[in-house]
Amino acid sequence: MKIGYSRPKATRGNHPSGLSEVIVHRPKDLEKIDPHKQVARIAHTVGENKRVQILEEAKKANITVLNPGLKKPAEALPEAPPEATTEPETATATEEPTTSTETEETNEPADRADETVAPTEEKPEKQSAKDKKKRSGE
Repeated sequence: MKIGYSRPKATRGNHPSGLSEVIVHRPKDLEKIDPHKQVARIAHTVGENKRVQILEEAKKANITVLNPGLKKPAEALPEAPPEATTEPETATATEEPTTSTETEETNEPADRADETVAPTEEKPEKQSAKDKKKRSGE
């Protein structure tokens, strides 16, 4: 008779891949890992520099790391070529300046431009209780 829904004892506590997890705090901890039976999980307290070292050592030893989580790997960042860092060029003298007559032209006929729109009535703002007291002199 089988009670409950727990996993078999042989796979209990393992990663879903079937391999057991080993917490790694420093690169030297990788020496104890068997890549065929275990995977590495880098501890959350490990900084970015040591994390890079652990990842390099794990790659050499063919060990799977479950949480590589680098925000900006130092080796993966390509160096920008010197041409890309120069400032954009300013406008050249070959461009023709616009004249004031070109900017003042509109597509509307002259008689419609002079028409005015009747102003809408503005509603007075509601007065707060403090404003009413100040105005009434209380």
